[in-house]
Amino acid sequence: MIAEAVVSSVIEKLGDLLIHEGFFLREVCGEVEWVQKELTWMQAFLKDAETKQNDARVKKWVEDVRDIAYKAEDIIDEFIFKIEQKRRGFLGPIKKTFARHQLGKEIEKIKNQLDEISKRRSNYGIKDLCQGGEGSSSMSESLREQRRTSHLYEQTELIGFQEDIRTLVARLSEGDRRRCVISIVGMGGLGKTTLAKKVYNHDAVKKHFNCCAWIYVSQEYNVKDLLLSIMRCFMIPTEDPNVDQLRVKLFEHLMVRRYFVVVDDIWKTEAWDALAATFPDTNNGSRILLTTRNKDIATDADARCRPHELQLLREDESWELFNKKVFFQEDSHCPQYLEGLGRQIVAKCHGLPLAVVVISGLLSRKPGLLSEWEKVLKSISWQFVEGDANISPILALSYEDLPYHLKSCFLYLVAFPENYEISVEELIWFWVAEGFVHARGAETLEEVAEDCVQELIQRSLIQVVKKSFIGTIKSCRIHDLLRDLSISKAKEENFLHRDTDPLFM
Repeated sequence: MIAEAVVSSVIEKLGDLLIHEGFFLREVCGEVEWVQKELTWMQAFLKDAETKQNDARVKKWVEDVRDIAYKAEDIIDEFIFKIEQKRRGFLGPIKKTFARHQLGKEIEKIKNQLDEISKRRSNYGIKDLCQGGEGSSSMSESLREQRRTSHLYEQTELIGFQEDIRTLVARLSEGDRRRCVISIVGMGGLGKTTLAKKVYNHDAVKKHFNCCAWIYVSQEYNVKDLLLSIMRCFMIPTEDPNVDQLRVKLFEHLMVRRYFVVVDDIWKTEAWDALAATFPDTNNGSRILLTTRNKDIATDADARCRPHELQLLREDESWELFNKKVFFQEDSHCPQYLEGLGRQIVAKCHGLPLAVVVISGLLSRKPGLLSEWEKVLKSISWQFVEGDANISPILALSYEDLPYHLKSCFLYLVAFPENYEISVEELIWFWVAEGFVHARGAETLEEVAEDCVQELIQRSLIQVVKKSFIGTIKSCRIHDLLRDLSISKAKEENFLHRDTDPLFM
């Protein structure tokens, strides 16, 4: 719950303010302490309210608390800024007194609003609605203490894809000498990109082609950026000329090579048409691999080459994937007393890999109790329709299960463009700077943030893109369906204002 994260941040800032800036606060110390204590009490209710937001009264009360916490945070930040101005000699004694007076007035307003919100909690019966919930919180705390490694559960990516990989590798390295465009087609969440990566990194493919490139297209694309991305993969030097010059230079480079290019997540035939003429056909067995949800794009790209239509997982494959995601230690499997519920949960995913891994990621962080698994089963409400990738209820269920600080970390991903390769090091800096992670024992904030990355990976809410030679995660990305969820939740929570242009390019 974002409200709890904001309140927690404000409580911490108020505590720091009272400790380090007591001299400047003087006569308003009492009011600041009152606000801190009242918010601390509200934070306790917010923990319980998290599971009750289907009640309109609770939802409205939570929104009121969140809004007042934002206001308090802005007031504190402004006052701290003015204190720094004073220390640097930018504020005289009159302006310093005025700043403290203004803080007092604003804190008084916050007090009155908090008092009103507290009364509403009792007047409308919200206090009685918010009971319990401590078990899952303590479980999350104990789980966060565990250092995790990703290699144990990355093996799950191969489940259900072995035959697809063999077929595609053969089609890429054998058959027609002409330049062929092979398309992987299927609904969102089937694993098209995961399959394409396995093929792209296959030893037989690497040996067969002189040069390989991978580009993401997505719904919003820029032709010049796509061409530059291909040229960087092929290590072609460029001084950033115009689009026509890029096309010519790339075409000439590929004329004398057997090349392989993956064009991932293409949504429009116009996007392919803008790139097609750049790839020469010199009858040397060059290949292009597209991933798309739209079969018409596959036909437009190469009518003579049948698309590779990705299928839903079989029941046994779904169960194997579920077991390896929930019980990711080597040779672990679902205990017999949970198997009946587990199979019912898997059946609700209808063989869609993304649905299986996300719900499995949620259960991997839960205690192995019948009551916990029953709650999850009852909460899965989505109805599967062939060809329909709207699995937002399952994804939302996993989001709602996150501890409040991880919700903030997850929602922050909306700041990055679709299919953007996110540097984990930079992401950690951003999370720490935003105050999403808090000190834990002797660990640094960066170490705590690294655990947050691992937690989101294990829950299958973000995906590993690159790792260092010693196994640490260097970059990650978010699936576009999960990104859609983060955008929706960020708007709902008033978490982040996002302009038309992404923050990071």
